Amino acid sequence: MREATPPPGVRRLIPYAVEGIGPRPQRPPHRGLPSSSLTLVVATDSPLLCSYSYAEWARQEGVRHDVCIGGFHTRPVYLQRPDREEGVQVEVHPLAARRLLGVPAAALSELTHDGEDVLGSRIRALHSRVASAHPRDRAELVAAGLASAAGRHERVPGPRREVVGAWRLLERSGGRMRVADVASEVGVTPRHLSTLCRAELGIGTKELADLLRFEAAHSALRKVVRRASGPRPDGLRLADLAHDHGYADHAHLDAAYRRYAGTSPTNWIAEEFRNIQAWPPVHGGDSPA
Repeated sequence: MREATPPPGVRRLIPYAVEGIGPRPQRPPHRGLPSSSLTLVVATDSPLLCSYSYAEWARQEGVRHDVCIGGFHTRPVYLQRPDREEGVQVEVHPLAARRLLGVPAAALSELTHDGEDVLGSRIRALHSRVASAHPRDRAELVAAGLASAAGRHERVPGPRREVVGAWRLLERSGGRMRVADVASEVGVTPRHLSTLCRAELGIGTKELADLLRFEAAHSALRKVVRRASGPRPDGLRLADLAHDHGYADHAHLDAAYRRYAGTSPTNWIAEEFRNIQAWPPVHGGDSPA
């Protein structure tokens, strides 16, 4: 496989090919969970069918994208699991959205966006090149396309320094640093910082902290599940996980999961274990959305 060199602001760029095992009705949804990255997917086999609720997913309804850009969202997207999926998944830092996509993350207000609506007609040509290329060359082609987009937006002003500083502090603390302390560190009032964050990201400082905390807890839970030999991982205590990531108790963590994942952590574990058994995972993520 050729080495892809993505432009700055791209956290990961991963070609994927996954195959379904077992009857489709028995496959759970592929949940695109909220995260601290924007996700861009170039689907090379067939369009992604993205549903915005579990009921919509169950009816096989939603929006289809050949190139899908997931907004900086705080609720899950549900994807169908076809017999085969191929493509390239890209994780973009939200503070790099202006440079790579030409708009701030706050402008991506929907759960998913069609790539052409954001990046223009050039994305159709890129999708065609990637879809017709050998799988080992696809990541390199997507990286080149994103580098070209970054070149077109090189004069676009970057995010405010206060927002960049707040992001770094909250990310370093796993979302656990007090918002008032973050604002003090970057030299503005909490209210003004939240206004700046909302203008750049579409969510305020408190919402960003909550999302980063959930992401840190979910990453820890996912590591345990991936090491497990059964749907009830040995040694896992959700109360301990909650405490380690600043939640008051198991119920507090459960509420965060229902908000961001649309289900409880125990149900997510059961679904994810089935996913691991039935599907080779997309490297490092819950879903391409």
